[in-house]
Amino acid sequence: MSLPALTSILFFFFTFTVINAQTPPPVLDAQGNPVQVGVSYYLLPLLRPFGGLGLGPNRNHVICPLSVVQMRPLSDGLPISFSPVDQPATEGVVRVSTDYNFLFNFNRIFMAAMWKREPLDKSVGKYFITSNFLFGSRFNESQTIDNHFKIEINSEFGGDVFYKLSWCPTVCSTCEKVLCKDIGVHVDTDGIWRLALTDDNPHVVVFRKVEMEQINAI
Repeated sequence: MSLPALTSILFFFFTFTVINAQTPPPVLDAQGNPVQVGVSYYLLPLLRPFGGLGLGPNRNHVICPLSVVQMRPLSDGLPISFSPVDQPATEGVVRVSTDYNFLFNFNRIFMAAMWKREPLDKSVGKYFITSNFLFGSRFNESQTIDNHFKIEINSEFGGDVFYKLSWCPTVCSTCEKVLCKDIGVHVDTDGIWRLALTDDNPHVVVFRKVEMEQINAI
């Protein structure tokens, strides 16, 4: 084999190895299949019969924005899909430690509600997660940084299908250092279980793919 050919092979092997090492692993659903971008899933709690994730009144009990909440027992909640913030359009797999927009999907009204981290609620010292009907723009980081969420492996329970959610954006190159926290469940004074940032008690979830007939019924 000639030296140029050997050099080309070694360069290709080295490049492939580096890229592969830098690529985060895919998020897996309950069946062990990679979670797909744009496909709807239920995010179910590790401990059943507690409910999945959905929408509920915010702390001021006004219409918008709605709080992201843990639903009543045995409810699967609302379908959720994931839109990449800073990935190639051809990347169809959801990966851990990567920024995504989280979207509740409503087939009957052809709309989606995007998650958002709210400013600090000083009355309880919490950053709550809400959802509104405005889509973020990947070209205007200053307006969408609160919409960027991640999925992380939760190794505490073992296995490879248990995950926690977090708010720790990494795509904003011009922003100041952001606060990085997991997302947990805050049992509020009105009895509603609202999602909020937490230091020590992340909400552990399993991804279950939503069947088409279930989506059409929503």
